[in-house]
Amino acid sequence: MLVLRMLTRVFPPVKRRLHQYRSFLEGVGGSLAGQGLDSIRDKEFHCLGGGVYALLAPRKLRRYVLDFVVAFQSISDYLDNLCDRLGQKDERVFRQLHIAMQDSLNPEEKKHSDYYRYFPNKDDGGYLAMLVDQCRDALAHLPHYPQCREHVLTSVKYYIDLQSYKHMELTAGEQQLAALYEENSAAFPGLYWWEFAAVCGSTLSIFVLVAGGGNPSRIWKGYMPWINGLHIMLDYYIDQEEDRLHGDMNLVSYYSPPKQVERILWFYLMAVKAVEPLANSEFHSVVIDGLLALYLSDAKAGSPELTVSTGKILAGAELRARRLARLAGLLRKGGML
Repeated sequence: MLVLRMLTRVFPPVKRRLHQYRSFLEGVGGSLAGQGLDSIRDKEFHCLGGGVYALLAPRKLRRYVLDFVVAFQSISDYLDNLCDRLGQKDERVFRQLHIAMQDSLNPEEKKHSDYYRYFPNKDDGGYLAMLVDQCRDALAHLPHYPQCREHVLTSVKYYIDLQSYKHMELTAGEQQLAALYEENSAAFPGLYWWEFAAVCGSTLSIFVLVAGGGNPSRIWKGYMPWINGLHIMLDYYIDQEEDRLHGDMNLVSYYSPPKQVERILWFYLMAVKAVEPLANSEFHSVVIDGLLALYLSDAKAGSPELTVSTGKILAGAELRARRLARLAGLLRKGGML
């Protein structure tokens, strides 16, 4: 059973790696280290969930896939905190920080860019450079990486575009993201601009490609836009109140509540259909139901504002999604999620 394999083969090594990061940051101190610690505390489940893709890799390569997933997702979560919480609105700042992601995908490179060039705080004790190096080292051990590299780089480009625009002043960010979708609408028809922005914001297409779980082009079409979009729409769905309080852009708040349910379920059903022709299709199908379970078992999904909509989303999904949501709720109570 995939869930049992996650609990026994993925969660323990992921938690060990994150514990090492915590220990490192606690020794550094300062505001940047504090943001790193906050990102691990609040977003650990991103690494736990992403780690499932290591199970697609041959046994001898799983440790390297996990090394990459945890380091790369930690870069993502850390930089998101820096962009969200330290008062910056300049696109140039965000793009310079995220060069770390591009650097991390070049295993043959040894140098680091000046990631904090435009950022007011610069002393992270070498944390970001360390994460970049861990990604590079992991990718150097994956013989299939050259075959999927182009798709990975494209996913990261989309991701950086989203992060650079969504943290700008709200109206300017909306305009940039709407223009981004116009540039890409032929390849991804039928979406709202904020749905395409959600597609850009997921790291799942990167992880599945790095894991070597099948033909890169076919995997890309399955994950882009459907699984990526579902992933981030669920993330924003449960964060609506938090984002409202902080004044942050929320990509699901552009719908009315009934429309939120309709479009999330549409992405869900399209994702289920999209993975049918893939190798390891059952694995990807479980991942889709697992996304609903992971996010909709969160306490925020059961808030007074969302509880009705959450029930409707689960009711429109497969029975397995509802069962996994109940299991995820128990794991949360037991402190395992």
